[in-house]
Amino acid sequence: MKKTKIISICLQKGGVGKSTTAQTLAAYIGNEREKVLLIDLDAQQNVTFSSGVEPKEKTASDILGGQCNPNEAIVSLSHYDILPADRYLSNVESTEVPSDLLKNGISSCIGQYDFILIDTPPALGNLMKNALVASNFVIIPIEASAYSLQGVDEFLHTFESIRDAENKELKVLGILLVKYHDRTIINRNLKENIISYANEMGINVFDTFIRESVAIRESQVLQKDLLDYSPRSKPAIDYKKLSKEILRRF
Repeated sequence: MKKTKIISICLQKGGVGKSTTAQTLAAYIGNEREKVLLIDLDAQQNVTFSSGVEPKEKTASDILGGQCNPNEAIVSLSHYDILPADRYLSNVESTEVPSDLLKNGISSCIGQYDFILIDTPPALGNLMKNALVASNFVIIPIEASAYSLQGVDEFLHTFESIRDAENKELKVLGILLVKYHDRTIINRNLKENIISYANEMGINVFDTFIRESVAIRESQVLQKDLLDYSPRSKPAIDYKKLSKEILRRF
């Protein structure tokens, strides 16, 4: 039986590349002959759309509601399988629900996949808490901006609360710098600040950082993975390197 690694891509800020990171890592890790399940846990359904998936009758919200098993909702793609989202996931945020719904709902997937990657919404709500309870590891994507560490600090309070009370095995796999411009002095200075902060907190920063390119937006509009759409683009090269960095850790 496979030892499944469950990794959530988390931060309560929008526009930091969570969906791009989740989808592109799923493609590149899957391309390394690892069996990968990508879970879209965001009612905005960005990963579902950009993967070109037409959801089956059942989706992630049905898994959370205990109305089906994962095999009834999972869609198989060329590099990974995906558990698609729908807009009804927003109901979970506005209702008092247990934080182990996802963990229980995907329990039958444990041992069937090498990696399960979870794309989370930009809010410290029920869906993110469910993702954290179900996960072994977290990747925190942030931009090299003046306000980025404020968001990380707030997220870590939620992370520590979940870890201490409900998931003692939960660890931060690393902070990932996205939309990075290494030619600008301010970005290099901010990167140093982020690394210094991470060191103080005992958190790893990935050696790989993700450069920005129009290829990301183009691939999403065309509903293709970067791996297939533009494998020679800067972010595709970076995500390939990141996937290998992650695999080396395991």
